[in-house]
Amino acid sequence: MKKSISPEKAKIISTLLVASVFMLIVLTLSSLFTNHFLKKAESQYFESLEKTIEGYQKIVSLQLASYRSSLHAFYADEFFNEGNKEVIKDFFHKYSYRMDDSFLGIYFVDLEGNAILSSGAEVKMHVQKHPGLLGKQKYYFSDLGNLPGTKAMTFAVEEAVYDNNNRLIGVIGASVKTDSFAQKILGIKFGTKDSFMICDRQGIFMVHPRKDVIGHSYTPENEEYKGTGSHDIAQKKSTIVKTIDDAGNLMYLMTIRIPETGWTLAIKVPMTDIENIYTPEKRQKLMLVIISFLIIVLLVFIEAKVLDFFQRKQIIATVYDPLTNLWTRQRFEKEAAKMMRTYPKAKFMLIEADIRGFKFINQNYGEEAADKLILYYSKALNNFISGYHAIIGRGFADHFYVLIKISSVHKAMATFKDVINEFSEELKNYELPFFPKFGVSFHMPGDNSKKTTIQSLIGQASFAKSTIKDNLLTQYSIYNSKLLEKINEERFIEGHMQQALDDKEFFVMYQPKISLADDKIVGAEALVRWNSPKFGLLTPDKFIPLFERNGFITKLDYYVYEEVFKFIQGRLSKGQPVVPISVNMSRNHNRPEKFMHDFMEIFNKYSIPANLIQLEILERSVMDNTTLQDITEKLHKEGFTVAMDDFGSGESSLNMLTKIPVDVLKFDREFLDASTDEEGRIDKKSEKFIHILIDLSKNLDKQTVFEGVETQAQRDFLRSIECDQAQGFFYSRPLSEQDFVQFIKLHS
Repeated sequence: MKKSISPEKAKIISTLLVASVFMLIVLTLSSLFTNHFLKKAESQYFESLEKTIEGYQKIVSLQLASYRSSLHAFYADEFFNEGNKEVIKDFFHKYSYRMDDSFLGIYFVDLEGNAILSSGAEVKMHVQKHPGLLGKQKYYFSDLGNLPGTKAMTFAVEEAVYDNNNRLIGVIGASVKTDSFAQKILGIKFGTKDSFMICDRQGIFMVHPRKDVIGHSYTPENEEYKGTGSHDIAQKKSTIVKTIDDAGNLMYLMTIRIPETGWTLAIKVPMTDIENIYTPEKRQKLMLVIISFLIIVLLVFIEAKVLDFFQRKQIIATVYDPLTNLWTRQRFEKEAAKMMRTYPKAKFMLIEADIRGFKFINQNYGEEAADKLILYYSKALNNFISGYHAIIGRGFADHFYVLIKISSVHKAMATFKDVINEFSEELKNYELPFFPKFGVSFHMPGDNSKKTTIQSLIGQASFAKSTIKDNLLTQYSIYNSKLLEKINEERFIEGHMQQALDDKEFFVMYQPKISLADDKIVGAEALVRWNSPKFGLLTPDKFIPLFERNGFITKLDYYVYEEVFKFIQGRLSKGQPVVPISVNMSRNHNRPEKFMHDFMEIFNKYSIPANLIQLEILERSVMDNTTLQDITEKLHKEGFTVAMDDFGSGESSLNMLTKIPVDVLKFDREFLDASTDEEGRIDKKSEKFIHILIDLSKNLDKQTVFEGVETQAQRDFLRSIECDQAQGFFYSRPLSEQDFVQFIKLHS
């Protein structure tokens, strides 16, 4: 028998329960109210910081303007027009007393890169890296460096010099001592802590309260803040980031660009300063808690109204996404199914959209920034479909679904492509860089129309989108039978790749490298092919990208190396002529010690000289420059030569050359493909650019090889600019081992 509860006890329990719920509500509201004031106070604090940093910016700009004025005092046409070195030297010597006390020296550089220093020295400067010499702007401020012949840290201020016919003839410049520059502006402090710093376009500190930091960049060791180092900050516009200093202290960093230079000015805000803002507000929060309890005492007497309140709240159904106000996925599916039933003979286009790397954005920029991005993305999507018979909903995280009633697939795709282009342009204006991707499926009325559901259309679009993976050049994918065939083909390849390697279905072909001086063979590149019993002869584009994604490429590399070593060993043992063979090192080899151990283990099985083997590394490798440099140096120690493959196709070619000591530069075929007309001639602008690249390579003591040479005009041009070697169909396609042996006999 259950123990009964008296009405009085039941009433007390009920009242306490209702009071507890209302207490939670009131405390939540009071907390929101307090947080509102805290956020407002914090916002006002950062607004004051913005005004402060803008003031700092003006002070720096005024100092830079002073340097420009001091430099301009040396601008005298009559001394530079004739280009007489002695006249210029005398001019510098005579008026050296006019130099700003921050100047280490002044100089004049002509368009050939010949420089005359105020010290009387003559040096050579690189024209290619000299915006001033290229006439891009009247005044130019450089990044941190040093005046030739000195070790002092400086930056340059330069002014373009023109002759009487208003033609650019060079620049006059001054090297400004950074310590002197810092003394004039480093007195600026925020609060009681040194917080003022400047870094150049590469993220190298030029001005900093700590002198040991100047000339260096900074990257936090903490993985969470890796993207907030000085190099990363230097690539962004004005921003506020949360980061960590080298002592492990959390802080905010507020930055602003110095417009005249592209440098970044920053002030450091210790987290303790932010916490001090919250101290008085916390007292206010305590008062609100006390008031909340008093309110609860009153609320317990209106229990009936409280119950009505909760009953009204429970009526709200899950229809709209709370962040975007779009339909939830469940409601979208319901409305989409209704729309398809209403128009049973209509054609429909289903689009699933999301954002590349949204998880990364969420982790690195925070949930608030991610929600803001989702809201922006939803509004943009909604805006672009507003003119069509369409509905839209939001699913989990960054997933959105659109169903559009269309008249024809062809017209729908044409419109879709136009909308994507407009959409992409609009998204570029957003404060965070992000890239959308889309999966598309179609519902066509017919025999199977009754079996097609909105869920199956979403599944098809999602599958299509998943095939894009990390290809930034592809924004969308359409579900069709060919796509399914491609996926099945890739699955078959992955399921048979190890067996194919064991069964020696892979074989090596050799494409000759020809000396442009005498058209004789000087080497060859080893290229892998796959003769599959199921698919026949497969070219590398069919399996190499897949192997790079799943990591099997490293096994294939070692297989190719051994086949090449066997071939050379066989030729040498018979006393037959050989040429150096280059082999490709895929981007997946990112551990120098392991690669060298495995590579040398295979190489040492054969008695062949190391100078007959060349390793080709990719410029646009996923390895960082340090890893590439390490591998290159280890290969050099063993006597191998190293070539940088596809040079010029990446984003940091010139920068890499100064760090990675390769022996050979192989220029990407795109240089020729993109600039050659139907008759095989290269346009003049491209000729000039290629000539500059070859000259640069010569100055750096690098051998040069051009890939993709297919016409005599291309060959003749490359020969005229003294390119060392050529490789391409003009001389030979990739050859089987037997044909390659014959080619060596005919072209040695």
